[in-house]
Formats: sequence, C-alpha cells, structure tokens
Amino acid sequence: MRLLSCISLAALVGCSNMAIEGTVVDVTGAPVVGANISAVGDPTCSTKTDEAGAWELVCNPATYDLVIGAAGYLSESVEQYDANERQRYSVGKKVLIKIPTEKGLLKFDGQSYTSMEPGHIIKVAGGKGTSAFKHYCLDEKADIAVNAFTPGNHALFDNQSDGWKPFKLDEEGCAYRMSPTTDTRWGIDYAEKAAFETTQVANGQEIVFLTLESGRYFIADWDQGFFNKVKGEDGETMGYAGFYIEVQ
Repeated sequence: MRLLSCISLAALVGCSNMAIEGTVVDVTGAPVVGANISAVGDPTCSTKTDEAGAWELVCNPATYDLVIGAAGYLSESVEQYDANERQRYSVGKKVLIKIPTEKGLLKFDGQSYTSMEPGHIIKVAGGKGTSAFKHYCLDEKADIAVNAFTPGNHALFDNQSDGWKPFKLDEEGCAYRMSPTTDTRWGIDYAEKAAFETTQVANGQEIVFLTLESGRYFIADWDQGFFNKVKGEDGETMGYAGFYIEVQ
C-alpha cells in the first residue's frame, strides 16, 4: 500500500516533495505576472507567477514562511504555513497592494494608500523664568481637517519623513507641553505618544503600524527633534505640520 501511494503521488509532486499553489492579483483582480514566491530559508525553493498570476512551489515537506513580492508592490507574507505532508496545498488568492508614489503619510482605504488631510498645531508661549511655558496645541481659531479612524490597528505608509510621531491630545487639545525646570533647562510636562512600530519597505519608505484607542491625536512630522513649520499663503508661519485624527 505504501509503494502504490508513493507511485500515484509521484505523478503529482514526487515521492520526496510536496507542492504549494496559489494565485497573485492586484486590487482590481488583474493577475500580477512575474511575481516572486519564495520559501524563507530555502534558496532553492522559489518560483514566479505565470500570465494568469498562478504559481506552484515544489519543495521538501516542511513548515514554511512564504514571501510573495513583485516590483512596485508591497510584499505579502504567509507565516508558518504547514506543508509537512507529501501532497498538494493551496494558499488561495493573494492580493498585492501597489507602493504609492504620493509624498507624505498615507492611510489605507481597503484597496490602496491615499493621502490624509493635512493639519497643524500652534505654539502658545508665555511667562518668564521658571514660570514660562510652551504648549503645542490645536489652533482653536482654524478650521483644521479631521481624519476619522476607528479604534484598532492601522498601517500607514510613510513616503517622506524620517519619522512621524503620533501624540495623544489632552483635554485641551495639546500634544506637547513644556515648562522650565531651571532658568536654563526645559522639561516635558505632557507628551503622551500612541503605540506604534515601523517596518521598512524600500528606499527609506516605511509602514507605520499604529494602535489607536478612542480619542484625539496629532501625528507630527518630526524632524531632527522638532516640528516642521507650515507657512500660509502670505508667508506667515501657521504652526507645525502634521495630521489631526479623531478615533471613534
């Protein structure tokens, strides 16, 4: 019985191997031709999609981390895929998302990355000596666009900055508060940051993974330790660049 099973299975994948198959498409459903599929840790186990976006990977039975990628698209991973038997497996259809070319911090709308509405915060300063203060808050006099999010994990695409920092606004709409601890040194009174991680895509581009709870946030375009300034049409400084987010 073992010999017959091996002979019949050999017509498909051979007695020592197994096969994993699937298809790769873009968000429109069109096939992605020439996409690379590889098994992490096994340089001999790789293949490409055909004109229909279909692929078949023939390897030794094992548990694999699969990476699916193509030029101009974000890679897709299939982690800890159990293919330990000598048989045919299918991971089904995988959708690749195009790498955006727009500059800035972009949100995912379910099919592609799109620009968010820009906003700014202003500095409110006053006092003298150890009674001085600097607050960076929403401009109550300005009509600042709101970017609406739902609570949970969000993947934002960073195609410009060296580092975005998400601040949770306090009850007065301030992201950052400072006051001097002495006549010459300043301390931070409030600067609560949302939890986030980043992973590099290519050429310095990153995906910023944010965990957002209900509340208000300002994502600042942080540059060398401070905010980038935003100027109005008259050339006057309006405040510091970023994005205002409400999570409900």
